[in-house]
Amino acid sequence: MVNGLKVEDKLDGAANYTSWKFRILIVLEENDLLNYVKSVVDEPSDDTEKAQWRKNNLMAKKILIDSVKDHLIPIISKLNSTKDMFKCLQSLYEFNSTSKALALRRQLLHIKMSRGESVVSFFMKITKLKDQLNAIGDSIEDKDLVMLAMNGLPHS
Repeated sequence: MVNGLKVEDKLDGAANYTSWKFRILIVLEENDLLNYVKSVVDEPSDDTEKAQWRKNNLMAKKILIDSVKDHLIPIISKLNSTKDMFKCLQSLYEFNSTSKALALRRQLLHIKMSRGESVVSFFMKITKLKDQLNAIGDSIEDKDLVMLAMNGLPHS
């Protein structure tokens, strides 16, 4: 039986796409339904297998629909297969996560401590950017982060 996702775990947009994708793939795998988002599973010709196929197909769609917030349902409701529904959500948000990661990395590259800014405040900005990268599934090595922080400090 499938446990429902908490409201805060449902896909809302690019901000939580990476964590949602991880959760939903685990739920589908746990229910032996991962193949329904990886490929289009054709309806079998054997009548005894058809009933199980219909049940699995419907369950995979239900899991996907129950895992997104209401404003996304009209976008995927017109699609026929679970795979198409998943790919649609992927195309909407995977690119956005990549472009957001690039923007955050660009900010880190150009971060400088402002005149009159405290060291604590400067490090808080760096930590916030690092946390935002982690939230979308990207990361930066500690040694690179230290170098960026050192380069952002004033010469004095």
